[in-house]
Amino acid sequence: MDKTNTNILIKNRETLIEQFLCGNEPEFLEKHTSVIDEYLFSVFEKSSAARKMTIAGTPFAIIALGGYGRKEQCIHSDIDLLILFEKSVPPEVEAFVQELFYPLWDARFEVGYAVRNINECLEMAFERFDILTTILDARFICGASLIYTSFMEKFRSDLSAKHLKDTLNYLFEHGEKRHFDFGDSTYLIAPDIKSGFGGLRDYHTLLWYAKIKSNVKTRRDLEYYGFLSHFEYLSMEESLNDIWKIRNFLHHITKRKCDTLHFEYQIELAAILGYRSKNRRPGVEHFLGDLHTRMDFLKQINQITFEDILGSVRIKKGAAGPRPTKTDGLVIKKRRLYFINTVAVLQKPDLLLKIFLESGLKKIPLSIEARRIVSEFLHLVDDEIKKNHACIKIFKKILSLSYWEFNVLNVMLATGILEKFIPEFSAVVNKIQYNHYHRFPVDKHSIRCVQIINNFKEPGDSPMESLYHSVFKDVRNKNVLLFAALLHDIGKSNPAKEHSKTGAKIAKSILKRFGFNSTQIEDAVFLIENHLVLVKTATRRDISDEETAVYMANKIGKIRLLRMLYLLTVADSRATGPKAWNEWTQNLLRDLFLKTMGILKKGELASKKTQKLIDKKKNDVIRLLKNRWREDEINKLLESMSRRYLVYVPAQSIVDHINLYRNLKAKDFIWQISKENDSDIRTVSICGKDKPGFYSKIAGVFFLNNLDIVASQAYSLGEEHVLDIFKVNPPKDKFFETEKWKKVENDLIHAINNDHFLDNALDKIPRTLRVSSGKTPEPNTIRIDNETSSFFTIIEVFTYDFPGLLFSITNALYRSHTNVNVAMVATKVDQVIDIFYVRSLENDAKIEIKQDLTQIKNAILKSLPQIYSKEVNNEKN
Repeated sequence: MDKTNTNILIKNRETLIEQFLCGNEPEFLEKHTSVIDEYLFSVFEKSSAARKMTIAGTPFAIIALGGYGRKEQCIHSDIDLLILFEKSVPPEVEAFVQELFYPLWDARFEVGYAVRNINECLEMAFERFDILTTILDARFICGASLIYTSFMEKFRSDLSAKHLKDTLNYLFEHGEKRHFDFGDSTYLIAPDIKSGFGGLRDYHTLLWYAKIKSNVKTRRDLEYYGFLSHFEYLSMEESLNDIWKIRNFLHHITKRKCDTLHFEYQIELAAILGYRSKNRRPGVEHFLGDLHTRMDFLKQINQITFEDILGSVRIKKGAAGPRPTKTDGLVIKKRRLYFINTVAVLQKPDLLLKIFLESGLKKIPLSIEARRIVSEFLHLVDDEIKKNHACIKIFKKILSLSYWEFNVLNVMLATGILEKFIPEFSAVVNKIQYNHYHRFPVDKHSIRCVQIINNFKEPGDSPMESLYHSVFKDVRNKNVLLFAALLHDIGKSNPAKEHSKTGAKIAKSILKRFGFNSTQIEDAVFLIENHLVLVKTATRRDISDEETAVYMANKIGKIRLLRMLYLLTVADSRATGPKAWNEWTQNLLRDLFLKTMGILKKGELASKKTQKLIDKKKNDVIRLLKNRWREDEINKLLESMSRRYLVYVPAQSIVDHINLYRNLKAKDFIWQISKENDSDIRTVSICGKDKPGFYSKIAGVFFLNNLDIVASQAYSLGEEHVLDIFKVNPPKDKFFETEKWKKVENDLIHAINNDHFLDNALDKIPRTLRVSSGKTPEPNTIRIDNETSSFFTIIEVFTYDFPGLLFSITNALYRSHTNVNVAMVATKVDQVIDIFYVRSLENDAKIEIKQDLTQIKNAILKSLPQIYSKEVNNEKN
């Protein structure tokens, strides 16, 4: 088979791609399409099979479909083709298909094709709407042009006469389904730049709609036929060119068709596109912020399309006429809000705000025309309007009417009026926080917080939602809470400073402008400055230690602040993403909130409910053990146990642990290994003599045997014994699991009796660690807290995860004559935080001598690997 044409195609295509990658080919999509067109034309021209069919009276047309038909051919886009005959399809077409497509497939082009006659195509187009939309993009390449013309005339005639309403309904419903399946790309850190809300498909939908309604040929016609204003067309062109450029580079670096801008590609793309770090903000965050701005515009383009479709076929005729509203100057047409005319806006600029209030109250969206007017008349929102008492009151009311299902604030953001009223908000619009932790840009995240809090107005279906509803009802000034939610991250405008404190200062002047009194401002500033305190304490402190709740009660001080701070914390965590919000975090926050509330209300250290729970557990344990133990022995042992242990450990597990303790006798330790219900995790309960370094040696032996520790807790059991509970992933080879645990047991015996047994394990801990990050990685950090607990020094270790992390730290603590009593693991963006409640081995007390604390910090830092960025600094200069 002659591959001359294919070789020419490959060579021309490679040259074109190289020019594009060097930044010298702004018309890449059209030229890439033309290169493929030339190949098809050349093969057709030389084809003996094509010649025979034409001579035999069965000519055909070669037609480009889909993105190839639109001349939007990206580097690894599919090539979709239709070989179209007027009536019958001759068997000789198979030979032509081989001539045309086999060389392309051999060269690994993704080619899809169909061979049909006109009637078959028409029938399939109106049976399957996905085929219909590809035909809307059909473009003649070569062959019998009259067949193409005849087909398109019949297609348009049948579409207008028989299938118009069904087709428009499909565009609407498919768009809604697509948005549900792929999500709102303007809300996502890893957006789908083709199919997500704000992706290229939103532009395609407008183009298809315009082709159906007005026989538009190219996107340039969208302005000529009145589907877009001149400004909108220019903005769309700018957005499309940027997104196509990103898509092509994404295809290039992934070496395949790829439309989701996954986390791992973003840094490389930002560098390729010339984004550099500026003012301590990584280039990748600038890049993603610009992309979200572009996608925000395409999202608005989609809303224009949906509105036109609604007006065309989905609104009943009786609903089309204008209806007045209670606000003079606003009318409702086709279930959309309109300004009666622009003169009314010029005479009453406050209509620019009132239309959003009307929208929120009636749950009726603004028309696209009204959105355009708001955007174009923003200059009318001057200081007089912003300081007007009535306008401030309207703004506060709008804040309380924004829900996830009906986003009044989002529309205010999109039109620019939100920034006009709060200019400081501009600094966080489309601001990306480049990490796996934050799901949304800062502006969308802040608005999402407001919406979540507003949803607490409804009781909900679960006990937790009922709790949030109950707490929300008791909040006296809900405007303070909603403003704190909107402004809680406004300090992220300055990445060089701690955002909570910075945000509190920025918010203070905003709140003054909005007429809040001094007490309300003080409350809101407190909420913003401390919006991370509850969740940090709940996940990084032992909340079963009642001193934790006492500390929180002293810090917060007032019941009204605790209620608002709790709801703000829940909303902030929910809006951040799954790494910040899960059932574990939810329960910890609830428990800390209720305990702190009990202290603020009654001064109780332990609630009556908690004491009842402990008493019940003690009775259950005595009942389960009474046939084997004397009751006074059981009581003595139970009294020696911490309240934390008695609250959180089930009665049957307490019985198991007491039996371990009884069977320990002269051994150094005894253990029980059990499998978690509905999980692959193993729970290892180890009872042993309270020897220095016991906890660290267990962690070291697990590391030595490649057993990953998921979580752990340490408890005292009697006066001279400890109980350490580890949750670990099982051995990789489960067939030999019993043998593996036997080896682990023997290793632990050796480690307890020989302080140097684990030296080899220490040698396996990495000395350097390269991490993937869009910015300079955070350094290893050690923080000491001697305030929260009266009995323990709390050590927080901020670092990146690596094998042997827990062993490395606890061994350093042991060598520093420090005993670990409680160990916890939390997260901070892309880092892990290991938290240890410790006491001195020398005097069994808190460690408060500055020199000793410095020595411990240095020992831990020395035990951790040096952190480096995995990426090479290839940003353009």
